[in-house]
Amino acid sequence: MFLAIVALMSTVGIQGPIGTPLAPPAPGTVPNNPSNGQRIVEAACLGRLIYTFDRAAWVSSDALTATIPKDQLTGIGGYIVEASDVQTLRVTYYRGSAAAARAFFVADVREGKVVRKELLATSVALTANQVVLARARDVAAERARERSYKPCTPLPFNTVVVPSRNDGPVAVYLLSAQQDAGTYPMGGNYRVIVAPDETVLASRPYSVSCLSLTVPKLPAGAKPVGFVVNHLLDPVPTEIHVFASYSLRMPVFVVTPDKRVWEVQGSKIALSTAK
Repeated sequence: MFLAIVALMSTVGIQGPIGTPLAPPAPGTVPNNPSNGQRIVEAACLGRLIYTFDRAAWVSSDALTATIPKDQLTGIGGYIVEASDVQTLRVTYYRGSAAAARAFFVADVREGKVVRKELLATSVALTANQVVLARARDVAAERARERSYKPCTPLPFNTVVVPSRNDGPVAVYLLSAQQDAGTYPMGGNYRVIVAPDETVLASRPYSVSCLSLTVPKLPAGAKPVGFVVNHLLDPVPTEIHVFASYSLRMPVFVVTPDKRVWEVQGSKIALSTAK
């Protein structure tokens, strides 16, 4: 399923877009055969969005564990990332599941840093929109079990839920978590599209096998110029390659099935001119 671009984000440094989230439109309103240009524009925007949301979850989880002892963190149902304003993402942690879940900790993230955190004196019910996101997360997890989607590291999936726009479908990304600083997992990443009625409209993997990119040991003063990966499932690089480039902070060169080589540098995607 092709996710149409319905909004562009404001940009804050490397964090990329923050603001009204991208989301898929209603079923049947997107092109069946998007052009490579459409795919590239969407991959660039979504990859930046995924990185921004994933970063917000990462730094807010550090704030959470710094605030609450680990032995009191049992029973956490998950977290929800939402745009609070054009510069701020709000991450809400909750206990319980979906409609019965109750928020207990909130952190605001701006430019990749926590600028406010609050342990709620009394837990509160999730808003209607938050319940939709929490349920989509649960539905995606169930689809992963049904399809035997597995991460490529021993850690649980990192989950990025893209909020819907105009009550449309929700895109849930299940991402292999990075286990150590020197190795980056390129495989084990998936997307699940969840309709408002909680049915799965589509799901897909982004690779056919596990692949890890390892930062090489180079002579003093030298640094890698990028990583090269083969990609067999799409005619152009995807949002996962953009996400990887932001995470690695260096270009990713993607070889597509037609043997062309693309350079992905952050959200810039172009045919490589490297010799």
